[in-house]
Amino acid sequence: MRTFPVRVLWVVLVLGISGGLTLSARETSREPPREAVEEGLVFRYGHRPGEQYRIVGVNRQEIFLDDESLGMTEILTRLRVRLDEDRRVHGHYQISGEVDLGASIFAMDREEQVSFVQHPLGPQEVAASSFMPQVRDVPSFPERAVSPGESWEKPGREVYDFREGFGRSDPLVVPVRVSYTYRGRREFEGRSFPEILIRYSVFFRPSRGTPESGELRLMTGQFSQTLLWDVEAGRPHYYEETYSHFIQFHDGTRVELRGTADGRVVDAPPLERDRLRDDIEQSILDRNVADTTVRSDQQGVTIALEDIRFAPDSAELLDSEVEKLEWVAEILKAHPDRDVLVTGHTALAGTEEGRQRLSEERAQAVGAFFLERGVRTREQLLYQGKGAREPLDPEDTPRARRRNRRVEITIMEN
Repeated sequence: MRTFPVRVLWVVLVLGISGGLTLSARETSREPPREAVEEGLVFRYGHRPGEQYRIVGVNRQEIFLDDESLGMTEILTRLRVRLDEDRRVHGHYQISGEVDLGASIFAMDREEQVSFVQHPLGPQEVAASSFMPQVRDVPSFPERAVSPGESWEKPGREVYDFREGFGRSDPLVVPVRVSYTYRGRREFEGRSFPEILIRYSVFFRPSRGTPESGELRLMTGQFSQTLLWDVEAGRPHYYEETYSHFIQFHDGTRVELRGTADGRVVDAPPLERDRLRDDIEQSILDRNVADTTVRSDQQGVTIALEDIRFAPDSAELLDSEVEKLEWVAEILKAHPDRDVLVTGHTALAGTEEGRQRLSEERAQAVGAFFLERGVRTREQLLYQGKGAREPLDPEDTPRARRRNRRVEITIMEN
């Protein structure tokens, strides 16, 4: 089957998915306000150097090929944000692969880094070679105060990655005209937030001679998002959206993506990594936990369970390992606001493909163990497999194989 760009939840400061409705609003237009009397608000992006937070969103989409549904999938996007001097934003994306709707936990598919300048009114300065963020300059605000029911328009940009399937090496940037309406305040989880309706549409027909023009005939999209803005922090707090994306190829093949998504900003003060590492090391000694080490680095604090026992060539945990995982669960429960990454490793045996699959399945089994016990929610868990590519001991000995056959649980920074 043809490779085509699957719509992924790229998130930065605002988490957008795809196109929006055809726009007709102007800055002077109004709709009935939600509250009888409310003063206008001045919307601005805040910026406090050194501040850290993360943005977590889940995208649920149905994929159609020539009008036939291929099923529903979910994608988790986790973005770690750090604010620097001169309004520079550093982002670290962790993006899951597609999973069937309702699957237990998400598998990490890839990680990406981005750095850009965020201006107070919304425009962003991003390197021309960067594929992220995919939605740029959204939201953007007028300089004046905005009252409930008032609308405005601003330019935005959608960015597409056509490296796979089309052979385009640089990002494709499509300009869009974005419509905003301030709808007044909305109560959400015990707080009051300004609510903004965001809508735009995408229309793109490739120019002759471009890499994608040989296969792609037309791409359109519609997007509608409700955004709750945190005025005090100067950033989004929560969003919910619907979207559709349509792609037509020269051979007549049609692909459509329809979906919904939601996500939120999570405050994430720096993790006291050294202190947590020392506490876990002491617990290892106190509890006499065998074949277990702990380390800290920029990613967070990682507990390595060496020689973890599964049934031969399977991801079925042996009963003897449950006690050790219960001990890890106690540690995770003491830090409930931190997301967790589970990484599986295998010894150097069998084929590379088999080792990769087995390492993923074992990491998934450990992640499912924590999920079933309520240690973390689905959105707080990611797993990945590394096969035998990162051995602790390069020697081909029984002891080395036991050490390398491990699962690592990382309490993640930010």
